[in-house]
Amino acid sequence: MKLIHLLDNSNIAGAIGTASNRASHAEACAESTISMQQLYQLQERLQSDLLASDVRFSLFVAAANSYRYETLLRPCPRQFLDSEQRPNIGAIFQVIAEIDRLEVILEQLDRGNHDCYPVNVLSLLHAVLVRHGERVNLSSLLPSEFALLYAYLQIGAPQVEPTQILEVKPSRRCAHTKAYAALRKKYPVSFGFYGGRVEQLYALLTVGCLPAHTTLELSGDVDEALQHSPETPGWGGSRCGALLRCVAVVEFVLQPELVSVSRNGSGHVRIADASCIKISYLMLFGQSCESDEGDESDEGGESDEGGENDEIDKGGEIAEIAEIDEGDEGRQCSSLVRQPKYTINLSMALRWMESNKYVLSLGMYLMLMSMTTPSGRGILHRFACTAMCMLRRGLLKN
Repeated sequence: MKLIHLLDNSNIAGAIGTASNRASHAEACAESTISMQQLYQLQERLQSDLLASDVRFSLFVAAANSYRYETLLRPCPRQFLDSEQRPNIGAIFQVIAEIDRLEVILEQLDRGNHDCYPVNVLSLLHAVLVRHGERVNLSSLLPSEFALLYAYLQIGAPQVEPTQILEVKPSRRCAHTKAYAALRKKYPVSFGFYGGRVEQLYALLTVGCLPAHTTLELSGDVDEALQHSPETPGWGGSRCGALLRCVAVVEFVLQPELVSVSRNGSGHVRIADASCIKISYLMLFGQSCESDEGDESDEGGESDEGGENDEIDKGGEIAEIAEIDEGDEGRQCSSLVRQPKYTINLSMALRWMESNKYVLSLGMYLMLMSMTTPSGRGILHRFACTAMCMLRRGLLKN
């Protein structure tokens, strides 16, 4: 019975009437309204730090993509809760699919075009970026400030340069922030690095919920922590990258009953309670499949044998948004963040696809199955996300 419940409660196969009822319930659950004040708040939040808003929404989408979304989407927007006060993941995915790039949405809001997007889209963005943003504030650092942060933490530059670094400032009104502030006055403070699944960070930041209600394991080195953070598919409209990994700089209090520090000098720390930690910074490591414009003319040719050692642009520089010609119907925006560039060896990619054709066929089948499931939840959806992640990873490595 647990397996049936996990498979989207679909214990009646082929019940078309039930599927249609779920779809209509998803649409009714997501109905909402938004005021002009909320629109102005959303516009102001996007104007203040567009990259930080992009990262925050990417963390929300990563939590929604997890099969444990019911425990990771905390808090969940009220208008997207079903009759049992559980996240209506089908309605959430329907709205996420309609969300454009945040810089394009900001452009429309600046022009006063408030009716160009459905109300549900703006309502979800306001809930995640503004209302939930009151619990913890994210602010992006410039690439020139990365070295200053390393010096402040008294560490060397990581072997893999982060593409984005964000400072985390939790609200003092949150219960877990108040608990940490009280412990900080009684015990000494240290810091470590947490490398985990990106999907776990949303609840960890907003409500201070430890991953899977287990101990939080910290490393003493950024590169070691990064090895524990698997590549996770990002949000389609994000400029952070197609695949994301993240390392959190965690400040913690040395309370003997709840914090265990390894004595072998490895820097490993185990923390049993969220009240003992405060996330200070987030280091994001994004990867994308962007190809150079100069290589477009050589589509039929093979790249160099060193294609596996892809060039990584370590600048991570934040570029200005290009001016948009009003007479041009197509919206053309330059990248907010210069992503690591990868050259794809076409022949090797085709050979990889040929050798993994059965796995790819199964992944495509599961993706189609998850798309036809009205609520879009359960193991099928998780398999579909994993298959897409493996496909992207294969293309990146080849």
